[in-house]
Amino acid sequence: MLKAAKSYEEACRLFRWRIPDRYNIAFDVCDRQTMAGADGHRTALIVEAADGSCERYTFHVLRLLSNRLANVLTQAGVVPGDRVLVSFGASVEAAVALLAVLKLGAVAVPVPVTLGELPLAWRLADSGAAAAIVDTAVAPRLLAARDAAPALASVLVADSAPAGCVEMWAAMEAAPDNFAPLVTGADDAALLFYPEHARGKPAGVLHAHRALPGNLPPVELALGFFPQSGDILWSPAEWMGFEGLMWAVLPAWHHGVPVVAGPAGQSPEQQLALMGRHGVRVAYAPPVNLLKLAEAATSAPHPIPRALATGAKPLSESQHELVARVFGVHAHEIWGVAETGAVAANNSVLMELRSNSPGRASPGVTVEAVDAGGRPIRAGERGMLALAPGAPGSFLAHWNTADPLRSRLPSGWLMTGVVGSRDLDGYLWPEAAAPEAGTVLVEGLPVALDEVQSALAWHPKVAAAGVVSVRDRELKAFVVPAAGIAADVTLARELQDFIAVRRAAHEVPRRVEFVDALPAGEDGAVARDDLAARPLRLDAPAPDERWSTSSR
Repeated sequence: MLKAAKSYEEACRLFRWRIPDRYNIAFDVCDRQTMAGADGHRTALIVEAADGSCERYTFHVLRLLSNRLANVLTQAGVVPGDRVLVSFGASVEAAVALLAVLKLGAVAVPVPVTLGELPLAWRLADSGAAAAIVDTAVAPRLLAARDAAPALASVLVADSAPAGCVEMWAAMEAAPDNFAPLVTGADDAALLFYPEHARGKPAGVLHAHRALPGNLPPVELALGFFPQSGDILWSPAEWMGFEGLMWAVLPAWHHGVPVVAGPAGQSPEQQLALMGRHGVRVAYAPPVNLLKLAEAATSAPHPIPRALATGAKPLSESQHELVARVFGVHAHEIWGVAETGAVAANNSVLMELRSNSPGRASPGVTVEAVDAGGRPIRAGERGMLALAPGAPGSFLAHWNTADPLRSRLPSGWLMTGVVGSRDLDGYLWPEAAAPEAGTVLVEGLPVALDEVQSALAWHPKVAAAGVVSVRDRELKAFVVPAAGIAADVTLARELQDFIAVRRAAHEVPRRVEFVDALPAGEDGAVARDDLAARPLRLDAPAPDERWSTSSR
């Protein structure tokens, strides 16, 4: 969509939106790649398993597999407009499930496999999901949350389906592989995104099919006028998250570019080796992942990619320097929020990289700082960053809320919710929001300490619990065991597993310390400052252990 240019101004001048009135994401990124003379036998997906084995899937194979699953869903009673929850890691199952749901005109609700019963229950209930297609590991948590979703009629599980569920691959074997994708309108609902974190009860963000082409220009700009000949893409971003799908996986398939999927839980060193083995030339990595890769690359063998993109949080000057030094290319930034989609980007060939700025508004859109009345203010003045009306990458509405368009101003401008400014050169300067009281960032995701603390206290073997953030945003739990319960490593690991199943993997306290009592403040709440200030024991366990049994 974005034409190669010698300057940012030329790129904007040459750009035109070309989104047809009738448009379906699945047809665009899959079926279209096998039609009208296109070579459907090109590789679309490379999946490497934990044992090192590797499987390649062509666009033609993905088309046939997703056709089969679309027929299975149709036979199960899923109709256009129904919401279908999808929860897989980076895999062929994730690709096939998303494509199948979109082909039949239903709305995909992507949910990370790391989320536990409580956030799953909220997403099921709030979305009104009629069906779910999930990984085997997710199935027990989904079934535990099923009571919150009376509309959920069908659950498909990849393999080893529990009672009451359908085994996805077995059902697909019996289904025909011909299916005509529904001719959807570009404004028809396609994807319902919830945040990747487990905090609270967030509203879903509903996007139309046009969201994919609407997000393409910033992605293409940040990835060096993507695609280029020989490009292969990999991303450590969550495939069930907005950025991972809309800024990496789907843009690659729109352009017929292969995507690499590695096993979950890889270290940065293993991820670098994965990139090297499969000839990855372009990558989108959120800042927390990119910085881990860069630090690992200072001492580990690694490939030299053609282009790197990151975002949505801008990098500092020292972080830019580290990435450029180890990878030999600058990390270009993409910026936007779930409601607006990607609206800004930078590219070191076309513009100066300015630390803490994600660059300029993407060709085709206008972003300004506005005042309380929604009027654009002068360059350099501080206001709310907002997107001008008509941007195709912006959302349809907030799902299931009293005011679904609460982010839109009366003028039609869409607020990003981020305070900042735009300078005379057009660079955007978003300001980092102060964390809410009692909320910390873990692995780049917000965690409400009270929620983790309450979940621990709910466990029958726990009398009381306090949770604090220590040592570079790592969670530590102080637990008072229930009467008669032994405080040992078995209990510590049981509590960690409980939080992973109940809440989310990133909310698991990495250390558990058993105590006789918890300090309390004047209001009776746990005095977290007192807990966080406690010195580490000199005889504390080794770093690879996650528990201690000191009594204080």
